[in-house]
Amino acid sequence: MMLKYLKKFTLDSFFRNVVVLARGTVISQILILLTLPLITRFYNPSEYGVYSMYTSIISIMLMLVSFSYENAITLPREDRVASSILSLSLRICVFVSLLGGIGVYFLANPLSVWTNEPDIKEYFAFFFFSLLFGGIYQILNAWSIRKKYFKQISRTKYTQSISLVSSQLIFSGIGMGPLGLIIGDVIGRLGGLIPQWRLWRKDIDKQSIKVTREEIKESAYRYRRFPMFSTASNLLNSLGIYLPTILLAAFYGPQVAGWFALGQRILGSPMTLITTSVMSVYLSESSQYMLHSPHKMYPLFIKTARNVFLIGVAIVLVMVFIAPSTFSFLFGNEWEKSGQFVRILGFMYLSQFVANSVGTTIDVMERQDLHLYREIIRTTIVLGAILLAKYTGQDAVTAVMYFSTAATLGYIIHFGMSWTAIKKYRYLEEETQEVERGI
Repeated sequence: MMLKYLKKFTLDSFFRNVVVLARGTVISQILILLTLPLITRFYNPSEYGVYSMYTSIISIMLMLVSFSYENAITLPREDRVASSILSLSLRICVFVSLLGGIGVYFLANPLSVWTNEPDIKEYFAFFFFSLLFGGIYQILNAWSIRKKYFKQISRTKYTQSISLVSSQLIFSGIGMGPLGLIIGDVIGRLGGLIPQWRLWRKDIDKQSIKVTREEIKESAYRYRRFPMFSTASNLLNSLGIYLPTILLAAFYGPQVAGWFALGQRILGSPMTLITTSVMSVYLSESSQYMLHSPHKMYPLFIKTARNVFLIGVAIVLVMVFIAPSTFSFLFGNEWEKSGQFVRILGFMYLSQFVANSVGTTIDVMERQDLHLYREIIRTTIVLGAILLAKYTGQDAVTAVMYFSTAATLGYIIHFGMSWTAIKKYRYLEEETQEVERGI
């Protein structure tokens, strides 16, 4: 019985596509994890904490680079319409990246005081390039998901990782401090962008698609609910994920942020990137089902959540019970506290793993209102927990415990909202089968 289930599972097209994407993810994470013992010896926790603040700010701003229009690229029936959305997204991306770089330059003084990082003004140019390269990749990736270029997406994962870690190791020898990590981030984001650009250009040239300004305006209006609701929702989601690192640096110092960031890298990054692979395939499959076979939506939702939960439990058990005891040996004695943080964050990442894997359900069903409500609730709970720890005089470890508990609750609500959006399809498959049988 078990072998029959496993055979059915491995032959499933959804699972095969996830494996294709996850292969690139796994290779990229192995490359990063193998080099971490070197990175943590070349860069101290405070320098790594500054870098984690930088990437956290970039990750938050990436939610604004296209006003969430890229989430609509998979939805239209015609590639011409999808390409017009992509062109619109690229224009917005350039504007937001410029604005972000200029904003960091002029707000450098208050930001440096708040984040305990006096050299933040030196990084403004890198903010622009990280945002631009990261934003363009994010937009083009949506096109590749639409076209099911999962092998090509997979390759970009490890080319980005190679570019990232090799650059950071090279610059560590020059003694540039956190700037070496930041330049590596810029180069890493550029790593997979060019192949994605070529795929899109090849597709539109093959179909002789030349998008007009009127078509871009029409698409902007047709999918206006994405910037109206999803941008705020995605920004809130990003704040809930990345602002804790910035707050920990501001409240407890860059060293604590560095420990927290390494814990996230060891436990969070592999799970997050596997989730990204699942989300990409789930988004592609569910978008097609929504157009042609809505009765398959609910079974896909349940199957994805169940399988991801089983995988997540295995990863968390290994990380929580084995990884912490090896931190001092692998990364150096000054990183021992990160192992304790990994143990605290385990169940939070399991709940994130499951909730995010099916989180695009709301986008596919164009229920951006639910998306917004869920992120308001979740972000309020998470940030409130860290502020509560700070203003009740708790230490850094207790603050991370508060954060982990609140985030777990937030992701349970996250999953519940997705289920609320799709539950109306729960019995549609049975009804469809009865109609086909003539009952």
